Amino acid sequence: MKYIIINKWQYKDSKPQYTLKEVCENLEIANKKLKAYELLNNKEENIFYIVPFNEDTLLLTEEVA
Repeated sequence: MKYIIINKWQYKDSKPQYTLKEVCENLEIANKKLKAYELLNNKEENIFYIVPFNEDTLLLTEEVA
């Protein structure tokens, strides 16, 4: 299973913006990279998430694509 690292950026009450930061091959690598992103972007507005996904079942909507 692969994992994606998502960055949520939101300033106060504004609409949040989500950015795909990276695709990782396993959870161990994803955790290491997540810690690195958190160290580099140590701001209240930036929150990072690890999300598991399966390439075989990934569907994109028109909104995302």
